Amino acid sequence: MIQRAALVILFAALVALPLSARACAVGFDPETSGFVLNPVLKKLTVTSSKIEKLGDVCLLHVKDEILQVNSQLVPGARALAVMTYWKAIPGGSAITFIVRRDGAVIKVTTK
Repeated sequence: MIQRAALVILFAALVALPLSARACAVGFDPETSGFVLNPVLKKLTVTSSKIEKLGDVCLLHVKDEILQVNSQLVPGARALAVMTYWKAIPGGSAITFIVRRDGAVIKVTTK
């Protein structure tokens, strides 16, 4: 339980990163296994996707499963590696997500 809470807090830090020029607050639910201090991500699911300003668009939807962030695979990767990679993406850069949405695998690019 502590491991899950810690990862939710760490992934919450990613919410502060802009997903595009159009701001959207996104929450995540990481499903992990392995060593508590650096677990392996089994699944990373979007739990909330909230428009911050009228007229903006959220590209990630609730229940989307994040499969890849640019070149970084998510399932099977170390949670800290994914978070470090994601945080290192310069602000304003395009980010390409491969997500599973409603059973289909799609590409979503922010910018």
